[in-house]
Amino acid sequence: MSLESSIMRIEDFVCSAPSTSSLADFGNCMSEVEMPSPIDFYYTRSREIILYGTTTRLDEMERLGGLLLLGLISSAEGYFRSILSITLDICPVCKSTAAEKQINLGGVLWHGKEEFRRSAFEHMSFTSGKELISAAKGYLDFNMKGGTFDSILKDFDSICHLRHGLIHNAGILPGRNAVQINIRSHLKPVEILIDFGFLQNAAASIESLVVTFNRALFSELCGRWAVAWRNRSDWIPENERKKFLQIWNAFLCKSELQNRHGKSKITASKCMDKIKIDYNL
Repeated sequence: MSLESSIMRIEDFVCSAPSTSSLADFGNCMSEVEMPSPIDFYYTRSREIILYGTTTRLDEMERLGGLLLLGLISSAEGYFRSILSITLDICPVCKSTAAEKQINLGGVLWHGKEEFRRSAFEHMSFTSGKELISAAKGYLDFNMKGGTFDSILKDFDSICHLRHGLIHNAGILPGRNAVQINIRSHLKPVEILIDFGFLQNAAASIESLVVTFNRALFSELCGRWAVAWRNRSDWIPENERKKFLQIWNAFLCKSELQNRHGKSKITASKCMDKIKIDYNL
């Protein structure tokens, strides 16, 4: 045995020892942000990602598409956590539905009494239609089943099967996920490579789910404002507009409103008038 081999440890034969390092202060990674409505925040983050994912960049780095796809899914997850927690805060029907749910103490300590509702969904991963349906029903008493959501939830599930491989398997598609999205069998492992076209289609599918959810839940809360809230003993007629504005501000997409045709007709007052007509108030 050579002298060099005699002073080596067994583990040195397979790869070199790692360099010594330690994490810097986590505070350097944090920055406070102003949070707009959940739908506005989603649009801002997701469109930044799409704009970055040019054909040139994706051609130069073939695995970049997978990273950007993860960012799009994360943006959607952030939307769902935010809108669910805000809805839970403003809707008395939701509060009754979720009254016996438990939340993590750490989340309460971090967010404080003003924002502790955000802790309700921190243990959930909104990366499947099943999880989203369960949270909407279990916390908000909002039913997502039906033709409106079926096809877009199916597409979202398929995208999230790719997510699983990208995050948990170094970009290699696991067999369980491959079977569920009907990928043909291969002799060798299959790597997930997201090109420009697929990234664009995935972004459109994710956005379709987010926007459909935002519209449907807004409509549901408007109906509750018109009927269920008014039938409660704690309803104060003088607070009618104040309560509606809580819904309006939580769901309105202000960034889109700036460029919408006929935006002068899209106001909280006119929306209230439409609800009162539809519900004979």
